[in-house]
Amino acid sequence: HPCIKWTGGGCRRIAVLVFHAEAILMNDSYLRLIGERYHLSYKIVQTDSRLVRSILTAHGFREVHANSTEYNLMWTGSHLKSYLLRSLTDIQKVNHFPRSYELTRKDKLYKNVRRMQLAHGFKTYHILPQTFILPTEYQDFCNTYSKDRGPWIVKPVASSRGRGVYLINNPNQIVLEDNILVSRYISNPLLIDDFKFDVRLYVLVTSYDPLVIYLYEEGLARFATVRYDQASKNIKNQFMHLTNYSVNKKSRDYVSCDDPEVEDYGNKWSMSAMLRYLKQKGRDTAVLMANVEDLIIKTVLSAELTIATACKTYLSHRGNCFELYGFDVLIDDALKPWLLEVNLSPSLACDAPLDLKIKASMLSDMFTLVGFVCQDPGQQSSQAIYHSSESFRRSPYQKLQRTCPLSASDAEIKTLMPSGREKATGRQGSSVLSLSREQVKVLRRVREENERRGGFIRIFPTPFTWDLYGSFLEHKTSMNYMLATHLFQDRAGLHGRQDVRLEAVDSHAPFYERKLVSLELRKRQQCLGKVRAAQTRSSATSKPTKLSLKSDAEGEEEEEVSADEELDRTVGSLSGTQVKSKSKLSDLVKTTCKETLQNKLDKKTGDGGEQFLQKRDTESQFNLLQVLQKHGNLSKVQARRAFSAYLQHVQLRLMKEASVQIRNPAWAAKEDEQM
Repeated sequence: HPCIKWTGGGCRRIAVLVFHAEAILMNDSYLRLIGERYHLSYKIVQTDSRLVRSILTAHGFREVHANSTEYNLMWTGSHLKSYLLRSLTDIQKVNHFPRSYELTRKDKLYKNVRRMQLAHGFKTYHILPQTFILPTEYQDFCNTYSKDRGPWIVKPVASSRGRGVYLINNPNQIVLEDNILVSRYISNPLLIDDFKFDVRLYVLVTSYDPLVIYLYEEGLARFATVRYDQASKNIKNQFMHLTNYSVNKKSRDYVSCDDPEVEDYGNKWSMSAMLRYLKQKGRDTAVLMANVEDLIIKTVLSAELTIATACKTYLSHRGNCFELYGFDVLIDDALKPWLLEVNLSPSLACDAPLDLKIKASMLSDMFTLVGFVCQDPGQQSSQAIYHSSESFRRSPYQKLQRTCPLSASDAEIKTLMPSGREKATGRQGSSVLSLSREQVKVLRRVREENERRGGFIRIFPTPFTWDLYGSFLEHKTSMNYMLATHLFQDRAGLHGRQDVRLEAVDSHAPFYERKLVSLELRKRQQCLGKVRAAQTRSSATSKPTKLSLKSDAEGEEEEEVSADEELDRTVGSLSGTQVKSKSKLSDLVKTTCKETLQNKLDKKTGDGGEQFLQKRDTESQFNLLQVLQKHGNLSKVQARRAFSAYLQHVQLRLMKEASVQIRNPAWAAKEDEQM
């Protein structure tokens, strides 16, 4: 099934759900089958994301009440209370880490980065413009302003979407309030066609101990609506100096694009289109994106200690939380990226087709990477209740026996831990034997996450980023070192080699510059894939019959090739007329299968087809059950005919199932489905 990815290996394999972005354009019961079969569910709390709801619903999830405890995913717009975090089961996930506001509140972010600057040097951690927190540091700001009278920008510490942001060129223009942040204004931004822009990047953290960071290959470049002019008379023009979409969409000069395939037009571009444009102008985009990765890693590292400690305190399972951050980065004319802010819940609104293509693809890849185990949350919770009630009847010193089925994490342990025979013979490598149960679980999870990463790129840890930033880790645990040691066993001797570092810089550049496949094209590919899969199942059942009819292997291969070519032509004609045609895919499958089988039969029987069939019917009249009851042996011909009859029966059953499960996906007509 296209929505299943098996993990674990060994005798116990676990099904993890795979998400497809194009599902939101399709009303396909086949893609919903797995989610509905396992009764997967979600709840949305203190936020309203239509896109998240559409993707989950398209994959068979059902929404439950905000007070329900039976869910696989809780998508929330705020942080959870500690008692809710402790109550999470091992299959439940939440989209926020505890205390992640250490990154997303502007004052907390500044303090964390400032602490790292003091520890590792200002030049090493120069990722933020010079910043002061008012009113506490008001006098320091005035002293700095007296030496440099350039423009400054004022921001509330806990706001978003450009609210309360304004520029000043004199401290007297500041309205002193509690917790205001004032930063040096970057007056030399990189311009495209004389317009200022910033970049929204999507950063996914799946664990803080060990620290694992992913960056999505695509983002959004958001442009101002008035040409940039640094003259002081324009300092109050927000449409010139602010690049927030929420601000510029109110401008009469805002230009939107209705074609998702055109990514370099209007006031919102894709990040890849921006990089391709800069590359055409001769700018080194590979170094630019390497510096962006450096900025992201250092930013997350600044809060790693606090958040990792909170996770250890409040979470019962390591895999309960994940976090999608929205990094806003400004690039100056020297191609140096500057961090503007980190958003706790980046906007998932789809006001343009380009938004839908990028954000739907990103969310689908994120849900796949995070890994939702195909397990009914109701069963898990009922077993947990029984589990806890049993513990009261036992002695507190008696170990509780496992009464519930293995979770995905437990199954991973069972497959990785060596058996007694393997220990005795030394079949398992010493590296695995030296790991604890928890370390084996973490190692397996990180490896399988990376296999499901889709459009996400793991930027930490890698062999090179571990060498560069491993010493910056403040949460000193063995997990980070274990992960780097076992993931990059051949990294010895790479540290400090300039040629290897340059190669690492260029390795991710093609991913950031490539164009995303549109949802419409993915939808067509999904439909064609189902047709071909049904044809393959049907044709596979007819191969043993062909063996009994003709012994010439070369002629048989030629006929199979011609049948495949005929199928490709049929599928090609379907893709060109699938919108106009109203016939179901199941009808196409049945018709094509019948025609293919009949044509092959005609070719093999020739003019004497009737005589051949009559002869075959006469020879095949034997009682199979009677022969087997008498413990008799079937001849090769009888065994072949019996097996052929069985396969024909299977073929008819598969064709019947195909007519029920495979349907022609209809276009979503409602606006909320199209987002």
